[in-house]
Amino acid sequence: MEISLAGDVCGVVSADAVVSGLGMSVIGPVPLQVDGTAIRGQVSEVPAGTSRTVRVVAYNASMLEVYAGSSQVDVVAGEVVSASLVLHRNPTNCPGTTNGGIDITGELETGEPTPDGGSDGGVDPDAGVVLGGAAFAFAYQDATLTHDGVIHFLDGNADQIRRFDLSSRSFLPAYIGTGDVTAMAVAPDGQATYLSYTGGRIDAFAPTEGGAGRFFAAAPESVSNMVVADRFLFTIDGSGAWDTHALYQRSTGARVAAVDWRDTAVNLLFSEANNTIYFADSGVSPQDLNRVQVDMEAGTLGAEIDSPYHGAYNLRAPLRLWPDGSAVVTGSGLLFNTADLTYRTSIGLSFVDIAFHGERLYLIDTVGDRTQLRVLNHQFDILSAAYYPGKAQRVFVHNDQLVLLTATGSSGFQARLLDL
Repeated sequence: MEISLAGDVCGVVSADAVVSGLGMSVIGPVPLQVDGTAIRGQVSEVPAGTSRTVRVVAYNASMLEVYAGSSQVDVVAGEVVSASLVLHRNPTNCPGTTNGGIDITGELETGEPTPDGGSDGGVDPDAGVVLGGAAFAFAYQDATLTHDGVIHFLDGNADQIRRFDLSSRSFLPAYIGTGDVTAMAVAPDGQATYLSYTGGRIDAFAPTEGGAGRFFAAAPESVSNMVVADRFLFTIDGSGAWDTHALYQRSTGARVAAVDWRDTAVNLLFSEANNTIYFADSGVSPQDLNRVQVDMEAGTLGAEIDSPYHGAYNLRAPLRLWPDGSAVVTGSGLLFNTADLTYRTSIGLSFVDIAFHGERLYLIDTVGDRTQLRVLNHQFDILSAAYYPGKAQRVFVHNDQLVLLTATGSSGFQARLLDL
């Protein structure tokens, strides 16, 4: 497509296009090129069908939508069709007395649909890249980043795991569940992912197998939480007295250990430094921190040991592992030694999530309808603070970049990539 900017009164610097329709996956947002005189680009591999909607949005330097328009076309197999539409000025983001409409003509190439991809929405005020759009319009219950730079999102509403590759800034094929999902576990190297379902079934997924999973194991009852513990999968299910902690051998799916009279958990952590599971218990009062050691050679579980404090501290979620493995930190900013769960110190600030890079700590929390990002040194002094649209969700560090996830609506989010 080629869109003249002769009538532009709003300072267009970037634009994208989205194609949607009945019976097809949404394509885009597809970034378009803006060179000052025109918006140019192409939307390809659109599946044939009637009433395909093509929508184009143009943004100014502040990443505000200043023009938008859409039109419907019938895409015929083996043919190239044309879509004509008008981009109308957004009077809120670009006030003025003129309408500033821009006529465009676009072409859609027919073919097979491709997986949804992320869009490069442009540069934000801190020289970062904003990723968002229709592909990010879903709600997730959990997210984790693997060493290969892929974020795994547990989309419980769709019973699947959506995967976003930070290097290509695009979504990979999703891992499709076979039932009502109850929990997700991801190996740190990204080579294995597990989904559990109502009733106890557990499936395993691998990147080389696309979106299809395979049966891994069956727990006696539904698994409420699980985490990859080196060569084992550690699970918590509702069988036995109270709850049962179990180990499944990842190479075979065999259930090699199971102990009941155990607690259920919030935010399981596994520390490779000492082969220990850490969690804050759930559904009991007072709440406490707990640890369970895994014997990697024998394939057995140690005793469940709680902290010496039994509810004396605020154990607000989430629970994160300190970079050197010597402590766990709670969302209330408290540090506890991993060796015996004794109290160490307090950051002095609560957070929704935390990430680490060198001697810097990156804390995010929600202030009103914005995300506050605070940077601390190793002495917990605040070095800087910045604010971003949307409510705080998660923060990761990958390849010297901060990956900030913020909720932008009832069911969508944005990802910001900030250089460190």
